[in-house]
Amino acid sequence: MEQNFDFQFTSEEDIQHLLDGFVEGMQDMVAEDEGKTTIINPLRLAQIKFTYSVMKYLTRDTDAEVTYKLNEPFKTMGSVSVEGKVLEFAGSKWFARAAEFASNTEVYPLAKNRIRLTFTFHGLTAPIE
Repeated sequence: MEQNFDFQFTSEEDIQHLLDGFVEGMQDMVAEDEGKTTIINPLRLAQIKFTYSVMKYLTRDTDAEVTYKLNEPFKTMGSVSVEGKVLEFAGSKWFARAAEFASNTEVYPLAKNRIRLTFTFHGLTAPIE
């Protein structure tokens, strides 16, 4: 099935209108999904706990802070973040094993010469059918 990606914009208002429609559609989908009753995925929760514990172990004796979030920004998501001035991991084998469970990995600079590494996990909860 071939998709048509050529929208033929003739003005910035056309672009804004398409974007507004996209954003409204996404908001409706998210609101619908967030309203559903969900149940925790125990395997996914165990993977988050494993990643959190490995990052705590790998950053021991450093200034790095390891944190986790569950059900943020959506109830189906969780994350593990490592933040510090320098992020160095001596155990690359265990770093790779922990990272492979994540749906997404981001590394980005912060203020005050700090850096943050975040592992995002999708599928923390699943809707009850």
